[in-house]
Amino acid sequence: MALKTSETRHILNLHCAACRMLSQVGAYVKTKVKQIRQGGAISCLYLTILCLVPLVAVAIFLRVHMRDAEYYIIYIDTEDEASYVVDENYLSLGLDSTVITDGFTHFNMSDGNLIKMIKHLSPSYLRVGGNQADQIVFSRTEVSRKENTSDVYVLTASDWTKLYHLSKKANVTIIYDLNSLLRYDNGTWSSENAREMLEFSQENNFSVNWELGNEPNSYPKKFNTLVNASQLGIDYIFLRELLNTYPFYANSSLIGPSVTRLRTKYIEEYLLKFLKAGYEAITAMTFHHYYFSGVNVTWEEFVDPENFDYLESCINAVKSVTSLIKDFDKPIWLGETATAWHGGAPNMSDRFLGSFLWIDKLGLSAKMAIDVVVRQSMFKGDYALINDTYYPNPDWWLSVLYKKLVGGKVITTKTEGDARIRLYAHCAKYNELWQDGAAVVVFGVNINNYKGLVQVKELHSDSEIYSYSLKADGDLFSQFVQLNGKLLELDSNMNLPKFEPKVIQRQNIMEIDPMSIVFWVFTNTNVDACSS
Repeated sequence: MALKTSETRHILNLHCAACRMLSQVGAYVKTKVKQIRQGGAISCLYLTILCLVPLVAVAIFLRVHMRDAEYYIIYIDTEDEASYVVDENYLSLGLDSTVITDGFTHFNMSDGNLIKMIKHLSPSYLRVGGNQADQIVFSRTEVSRKENTSDVYVLTASDWTKLYHLSKKANVTIIYDLNSLLRYDNGTWSSENAREMLEFSQENNFSVNWELGNEPNSYPKKFNTLVNASQLGIDYIFLRELLNTYPFYANSSLIGPSVTRLRTKYIEEYLLKFLKAGYEAITAMTFHHYYFSGVNVTWEEFVDPENFDYLESCINAVKSVTSLIKDFDKPIWLGETATAWHGGAPNMSDRFLGSFLWIDKLGLSAKMAIDVVVRQSMFKGDYALINDTYYPNPDWWLSVLYKKLVGGKVITTKTEGDARIRLYAHCAKYNELWQDGAAVVVFGVNINNYKGLVQVKELHSDSEIYSYSLKADGDLFSQFVQLNGKLLELDSNMNLPKFEPKVIQRQNIMEIDPMSIVFWVFTNTNVDACSS
């Protein structure tokens, strides 16, 4: 296999360094030879050893610094239909319940800039949920902040109305997570407060989807209480029947049970028992996923290939459970997810460092037929997409570009080679730059600290490729992002810049910059799945 630019430069640089060292060794040896002629046998032996030392040093230098070229190969299935087609709201947003319990501090629901920041990521679901969803009750009447306690918080009709209007202006669809811990002494769910919220919402023509509870398998740890999985399934059946009595919500979605990642046998059994009891009620089955805790994680874990692979094992665990349900055909959602739990890792989850795991999660989840991925959170926390001033963190930029380039049809691929390069393929979204032909976007990461070498096999296309390369503006802990070397910035009205691709010529060996994220758009391809 012929070496291309980066590897050639690397080898030439080493060759020059070796030549310089050998030249110095040559001069050194000539000097010592003169001394050998003047000395005896012992001096000769001693000086011979001294001459060998630098030669050995050169050999060690070359052995350490010369590496075999590491390639990554992605094979594109050009003949079959799409392996999966994700929901049009595939990349969706979470709004953590703490925004409500904190009284919407810094979250001004009528602020035009905030609405624009959310709208740039539309269409999507806006899932309002999190740990404190199971501590919130709805009230038609206004309450003072003093009436909120550490155990119960109030979402007023006024704030609910503002939140709904924000969603309409931003073109996102709310999924509201109802409180599952409102229970009777016999353990069944109390629906009185949900009825009050449903009645108010229908009176005001609020189009909303629903959920009941957040991570119920963790209630013993978080709330010192237990909700039986089978009982929760029965509660979902009851809620579905309740929704059906409201004309406005008879066709609304009901998702659940939003268990944590399936890391133990207990959680697997909890999910299975729920599905056996409540499968008929749900529109989509949801689970949550984080890679690690935000409290004690190191930056190296953000670029460890083993952590990237952890998501695949979690999805496989979920599918092993759903396979036990006869004729299971519900879509599977990643109903809440980010890099790190506990609100994210400070100065890491909200920096470019965190973006590698985010784009890989979007690629891998779609490849494994996950229908929707809900990013926690749009606002608030170290994993937030925007900060308290409504300015974007790197994952916001990445999410916007993903929505502009990546279509819903997932192309079957096989890969091999360098474990620190990870690429995926979809049909590309329509764009004025590639109006004709079957466009394919190949996207992913290179988490090596040197250029990655990639072969795209089986894919035929035009010779010109539209390349979008994202890198940190500075080091990996930067909150700013460059696209093809240019800093991404919003204008004073929070409008997007024009995402200008770099037009490159297709080569047998493609290059990805070190520590970067890339989207390559191939036009007029031979991929049947993208031809329509």
